[in-house]
Amino acid sequence: MSASEHHHNDNNELSTAQLITLFCIFAFLLIWLGDTFTAIVGIIGEAIVFAVAYNEKHKLID
Repeated sequence: MSASEHHHNDNNELSTAQLITLFCIFAFLLIWLGDTFTAIVGIIGEAIVFAVAYNEKHKLID
């Protein structure tokens, strides 16, 4: 079997449940370890990062 015949499917995307779980864990860590300002700004930044990841997975917005 040559290299051109072998197709390797690299699927490193996280499921929606995994994205939500990671979001909650990171938000908890920001609230627990940071002050109020850090937690608020961090959660807003985290929401943007996870929204982009979710959009890339589901292609909701072009």
